[in-house]
Amino acid sequence: MTTYLSQRSLLRALVLSLGVQATIGESMTDAQLTYTALMETSNFAQIEPEFESDYQYAGKGHSFATDARMTSLKSSMELSTRVDQFLAGWLLSLIMGQDTVTGAEAPYSHAMSFLESAGPAQITNLYIEDTAGLKRRFLDMALTNLVLTGPGKGSIMAKASFLGSGRYADGAIVAGVPARIVHPQFLYGSDAVVSIGPQGAPISMFPRVMSWEATFDRAIEEVRVPGGGEYAAFLRYGNPTIKLKIVVAADDSTDIRDWMMAQTALEMKIVVTSGAASLTLDYPYVILPKSDLGEQSKYVAYTIDLDQNSILQPAGGQPVTATVVNTTAAYLVSE
Repeated sequence: MTTYLSQRSLLRALVLSLGVQATIGESMTDAQLTYTALMETSNFAQIEPEFESDYQYAGKGHSFATDARMTSLKSSMELSTRVDQFLAGWLLSLIMGQDTVTGAEAPYSHAMSFLESAGPAQITNLYIEDTAGLKRRFLDMALTNLVLTGPGKGSIMAKASFLGSGRYADGAIVAGVPARIVHPQFLYGSDAVVSIGPQGAPISMFPRVMSWEATFDRAIEEVRVPGGGEYAAFLRYGNPTIKLKIVVAADDSTDIRDWMMAQTALEMKIVVTSGAASLTLDYPYVILPKSDLGEQSKYVAYTIDLDQNSILQPAGGQPVTATVVNTTAAYLVSE
């Protein structure tokens, strides 16, 4: 009888580090890889070889390629997951690049802001067990795009896109994948309070807000230069972009239309408090470029779509600040 050992996708594992690499190509130790995270079963990290061939060249005596050789390696991963108190800080610190911590003991408050740097991007290891035989550390992984979605019920969801240098360590097995935290504190969309109003005085729009979506894009670039071999020499930040989409039910007022027509300087704030953990996204200077009317569940609603042209940076401030309160002492630690 011919058979094989099937590998169930539900039994795969993803392990993260709360630290970052000190150097390119660093393989983190087992002691640094401490957090086993949830991921959708369709999420896989990929190693993609790039080739060149002689297909387009004459002189072969026929039309087809006779030679193909690998010239480089690329690595990437798409991660979709529920956001718990640890992941809220981990994802936002990696995408924004700076984490300022206050508190001598838990709960700790993490204030994340954009790292404006000409230097390399923050990079980390992702350890993934895909099958009983395929266990790898993906090195030099930078978070290039993050989308947080707040529904009316259930957990806040994250879609995170990682880009790497192409380096990986095959068979570099973590000796005992850390057990997942039992009953982690998730952050729930139903716990979110969305406030909109003039700068410095936003007011809760509950229960009119139907959903929100916050996007952070660092446009990570692979730097490939002579001497780098098959891998990117390093990864660096491109021009960052941020977006915010909020769907607000219309009531018997004209508030949102009036703010748009008057080009009122607004502040938008999303505060999620679930148990002892919290997440705050604060956009202190927003101008509404438009506010499209449409139908949501048979009722009239505004769709507010903001991007880097309408989310502005105030004098001495940031276009958006993210604050996470949780039990993690620090992120972005280089060991």
